[in-house]
Amino acid sequence: MGKSLFYNGSILTMEDDKKSVEAVIVENDKIIFCGDYNEGLKLIDDSTKQINLDGRTLLPGFNDSHMHLLNYSLSKLKVNFVGANSILDMQSRMKDYVERESIRIFEDWVVGFGWNHVNFEEKRLPSKEDIDKVISDRPVYLSRACGHICVVNSKALELVGINKDAQDPEGGRIDKDPETGEPTGILRENALFLVYDKIPINEEIENIKKLIKAGIKDASKAGLTSIQTDDFSHVKSYEKVIEAYTQLKNNNQLNARINLQMLLKDKEVLNDFLKRKIKTGDGDENVRFGPLKILADGSLGSRTAALEEPYNDDKTTDGVLIYKNDEIKEMFELAHTNGLQLAVHAIGDRCMNQILDMYRYLKDNYPKEDPRFRMIHSQIASEQIFEKFKELDVIADIQPIFMRTDMYMAEDRVGTERMKTSYAWKTMMEKGIRLSGGSDCPIEQFDPILGIYTAVNRLDLNGNPNGGWYADESIELYDALKLYTTNSAYSTYEEDTKGKIKQGMLADLVVLSEDITKVKKENIKDIQVDMTILGGKIVFTR
Repeated sequence: MGKSLFYNGSILTMEDDKKSVEAVIVENDKIIFCGDYNEGLKLIDDSTKQINLDGRTLLPGFNDSHMHLLNYSLSKLKVNFVGANSILDMQSRMKDYVERESIRIFEDWVVGFGWNHVNFEEKRLPSKEDIDKVISDRPVYLSRACGHICVVNSKALELVGINKDAQDPEGGRIDKDPETGEPTGILRENALFLVYDKIPINEEIENIKKLIKAGIKDASKAGLTSIQTDDFSHVKSYEKVIEAYTQLKNNNQLNARINLQMLLKDKEVLNDFLKRKIKTGDGDENVRFGPLKILADGSLGSRTAALEEPYNDDKTTDGVLIYKNDEIKEMFELAHTNGLQLAVHAIGDRCMNQILDMYRYLKDNYPKEDPRFRMIHSQIASEQIFEKFKELDVIADIQPIFMRTDMYMAEDRVGTERMKTSYAWKTMMEKGIRLSGGSDCPIEQFDPILGIYTAVNRLDLNGNPNGGWYADESIELYDALKLYTTNSAYSTYEEDTKGKIKQGMLADLVVLSEDITKVKKENIKDIQVDMTILGGKIVFTR
């Protein structure tokens, strides 16, 4: 690929001293020079490609610390309910989807995602009857925006044998009509898998590869050069996911660096995986095995995030802990002692306390020099939880973009007192807690610019609320940029190879359309990605 010179812009190296430089030279897949423009000129020749930034920003390539790449691509083949404002709107979208359907990747099933009853005119959850009115001859599975609740139709319930006599699975709930005892079609947490696991999907390796490539193509447009992705749970065979990534890597068809977050839902599946003798960090710069991913509670919107006290707007529930202490302890011990980092989905304070106490147990009984325990989401916290995070040096993988929707229901869910220590990113940073930034896509968009905008402004994309939502927890621009660069690289033990513009680092870079340090902070969301460079190769230009 030869050499490329980047100059005449706002070049932010993301080193801790907020260092900026005048020029960067890339040769092949590495950065070979960062410094003064005139010094850089001594290292180039007539064959060097010169890229005039013309005042724009050059940053390390963005790194999403938690998303679902495969599910993002699959979601494009599902019924999309994002933005639906009523059950009638849902029904209209289902009808339109069936009429236009061209590829049946799920065979006879209709699968959808993204509905949020908080935004519905009817102010209620959809039911099996609502779906039956549109589709009654095919099984239907429609997941809520959070992914922790679904609604299914009568045909789906019939196919999997869920009736009035069905018992709740461990860590899940089947909603039933209080008068008739019949299932309503709403399934929560582990109850989802009673149906989800029965949905057929075309799992040919070539098909999985196409989905991965399509997702990465879109991610490159957002400036993402590294993706930490939980893909194992979205197809039946995690082996096929590994094989698809391996083939793409071997054929030089991956335009992003992949770190696999491996969701293995129970001890049996984990034991099966451990037979492969894979450890966190195995692989190479293109595809690397990351942490064991565990789903330990639900979501705030569905009231399944596990809270220490009942929900403020529904005193009958305090959420769902998916694992009993002895179950999760056994999985943690297995993973930790076999060389796997741990990254746990935990939103509620009860769940975070459970996981943090388990992390302390591992630290005391199976000490390891640098375990880098992780907590994905880390939303409803407390001062005690902050102290545990700091003491155990736990990384909080946050999703700033969640705030644009959560701000309209979080206070109702947990009340004003608990909100004082929730989504409290500035406080966490000031206490020395490490934060990294992601999107949880397709729950939200994987555009890091929007995450940076939200973290800095505490506003939704329409600029609301006036003055910002709990604005005293806004963070500085530089700290927000670190979430998606240096901090995310640290999460995967890759801080010495990516996340900074520094001699010897990988030449993974992104060019933004403006100088992000000079635009008004409320206009950050309008900045676009002009160019994405992976290993010195331009993989996207606008």
